Amino acid sequence: MQSCYQGISPVSLRKVLHESELFGGDDYVMLNCVTNVEKIFPGDVYFALRTAQGDGHSRIDEAIERGAGAVVSEKMTENPFKLNSRGELVPLFLVPSTQSAYARACQALYRFPARQMNMIGITGTSGKTMTAFLIAAILGAANENVGLLNSLGCFDGQDASANTITTLPPKRTSSWLSRMIQNDCSHAVMEVSSQALAQSRLDGIEFQTICLTNIMRNHIDFHGSIDNYRKAKMRMFEYLGHDGTAILNADDPIVSEVTRWLKIPTVTYGMNEEADVSAMVLEQHVSEQTILLTAGSETLPLRTRIVGNHHLMNCLAAAAAGLRMGVDLATIVRGIESVDVIPGRMERLDCGQPFSVIVDSASTPEELKSTLHFLREVTEGRILTVFGVSGGQTRTRRPMMGDAASRLSNHLILTDMNPGTEPPEKIMEELLSGVQARCRKRVEVCHSREEAIQSALEMAEPGDCVLIAGKGNEKFQLIGREARKHDDREIARRWLYEMAD
Repeated sequence: MQSCYQGISPVSLRKVLHESELFGGDDYVMLNCVTNVEKIFPGDVYFALRTAQGDGHSRIDEAIERGAGAVVSEKMTENPFKLNSRGELVPLFLVPSTQSAYARACQALYRFPARQMNMIGITGTSGKTMTAFLIAAILGAANENVGLLNSLGCFDGQDASANTITTLPPKRTSSWLSRMIQNDCSHAVMEVSSQALAQSRLDGIEFQTICLTNIMRNHIDFHGSIDNYRKAKMRMFEYLGHDGTAILNADDPIVSEVTRWLKIPTVTYGMNEEADVSAMVLEQHVSEQTILLTAGSETLPLRTRIVGNHHLMNCLAAAAAGLRMGVDLATIVRGIESVDVIPGRMERLDCGQPFSVIVDSASTPEELKSTLHFLREVTEGRILTVFGVSGGQTRTRRPMMGDAASRLSNHLILTDMNPGTEPPEKIMEELLSGVQARCRKRVEVCHSREEAIQSALEMAEPGDCVLIAGKGNEKFQLIGREARKHDDREIARRWLYEMAD
């Protein structure tokens, strides 16, 4: 069965898990590793992980009954000398962290593909996806063959696949990196989430360049506190190689603080603070903006269809990364200018209508404010906003987002966005609690997201701008435990084309 895994080679577990304590044998040659008991085939190595779904240690006996050839655990079992159905001892590797061990084992199975490429990692609260795309475009302009792993999709140098999560599980990450090697990629650009860092999913990977875009209040539901969230982000630098470089946002107070203790080369970027890479805005429109990009003593004009003040910072981050990798400024400009649109990130829908329609993934107070401030600067008429927040996520931000959306919009339609199992009425109450009394008259609630989008479009007049925020390029709506087909862009385009007929 194991032979179906592309690029896999036999691995000595003793060699990979050198810190382990071994019971019931001297070593085990691994050909496949699994964390799901139901997917075990005879000879597979079972890694007992603790997850939100349960503790895998409670299923070790079941894994052995299903044919696991060896077990990796971070918890000592009552009897570490387990026998399989043939009466043979099953090696048990006791490790400090099964999550770390599993990630390293996956890299080893695929012959550590990350060691054979120039690895670029991007983390931060926002801007990761766009920065990853822009860095890949810059390297492409420099005639490098680039692989990409991010929340929009994966690209191995030849083929692409859609994706819905920021950082893939370790085995899928290793498989994609292996495919990049087979397709002669020289670089891999990888988006990294705080959850992946907290779960040690990157163990076994070393980066030559790490970009930290910003650190804001986010994912408190997962990490437990803002301090834990920041610590998770800082773990990223543990994966930086000895000759690596950090790309840091000089305008972010928390990120700039990192330079005080980070004893490695850094390249900074920013608009307001002194930085190695900076920019001055010359012109901004809803469809494009022109800046003067400066790096050291060199300055070049850059005209990009990537709009929005916070997205401009992503352009600077990508430029700083490009400079670190030896790409000249002219090629950097050409690479950024080659990107026409990034799905769901200030994406313009142009169906011949006399007003602007923008779909954006803004899902934090800072992102929403930045988007609305930019649109206010470039819009002659009104800003009509459709917005909602996901269920089951950080509740403390909801009043702040209701406040920002209502203050900076001429009309706001609050609507459902992946409420999941949380009552939509409760989500709306918490968003409305942040709306100031003077803004209440321009706020309405419509739980049907499709109807909310259509209502905003019907309301729009020439010169107005309709902002559909929150979901971005998502193609589903999570209601209860059911993921229903839904795409904000499809709904808006369909209505616009119908009205044009």
